[in-house]
Amino acid sequence: MKSERERKLKKSRKKRRISTSRLIMFGVLLIIVLLFAVSVRNVWTLRAEQKELKRENKQLTVQKAKLQKELKNVNDKNYIEKQARQQLKLIKPGETLFIIEDEQDSGNNAGSGK
Repeated sequence: MKSERERKLKKSRKKRRISTSRLIMFGVLLIIVLLFAVSVRNVWTLRAEQKELKRENKQLTVQKAKLQKELKNVNDKNYIEKQARQQLKLIKPGETLFIIEDEQDSGNNAGSGK
């Protein structure tokens, strides 16, 4: 009788050990899966950011090319005169300035001076 009780007790202890070890293994596996999920999310975020930065870089490259082209013309007297007439509405002595606004331009470029 005592031996049978001891066997049952040993079995229950063994089951507890097995269930405890399974629980620990499940916990470790869960932590690994969570870490993997966080890493995947970080990779997706970084790729989206990289895509946005590439797009911005492309826009800035185009803008840089335009500005370099304009910089070459800065010392050209004809270019300076053209810019003074267009942007600053300057005129030569004896000239009369007429500003005619288009109906479309008056609404769209109200503050731009065009």
